[in-house]
Amino acid sequence: MAKMTKHVGTYGEKPCVIVFRELPEDDNSALVILSDSLEGQLHDDVMSVVDSLEAQNANNISEVMFRRRLTDGSNMLEALHTRGKLVKAPVEMVKLVPIPNQPVELAEINRELKKILAGSNPPLKTDEQPIQPGAPVIQEGEDTEAVAGNLLSQASLLEEDAKALLGDADLKRSQAYELAPDLRPKKGPGRPSKSSIEKL
Repeated sequence: MAKMTKHVGTYGEKPCVIVFRELPEDDNSALVILSDSLEGQLHDDVMSVVDSLEAQNANNISEVMFRRRLTDGSNMLEALHTRGKLVKAPVEMVKLVPIPNQPVELAEINRELKKILAGSNPPLKTDEQPIQPGAPVIQEGEDTEAVAGNLLSQASLLEEDAKALLGDADLKRSQAYELAPDLRPKKGPGRPSKSSIEKL
């Protein structure tokens, strides 16, 4: 199976790096870097981070870029912003391409991740027939193997992002308890001892 690479895709027909899958105040827009807008050392620095284990284990590459520096010593994320390399793009026009020739709609990934974060994935139903959430609609004559490959790519991406999200949640929870131990959930009284039962 081909190697999966997160955070890379296309904006329209142009290859790009997806820095923010959606914006905090505008979930219909993403921030991307057009690969052909990067030149020389800047291109090498950015792609080195994209390919790094840290970035591939991260849910949002923006957090990794904020911690990294370019060869010239400047903060990577800030430099990309000041140099006009971060492009606002409609989510509907962006696709992730974790595996060559198997694009996945960014909008679909965002929707599924929101369901994971919400802790629910309710089935969609109509009066006519039940529909499985996200069930693929296969057009007549469409290559079913290609559709299946696309679904497998989506599944792999969602699994990786879900692991990263849950890991982030556990880390933030442990950090919170370190800062304020009193917030840690108290253990219940547990089962009474045998001796205390005998005294009753």
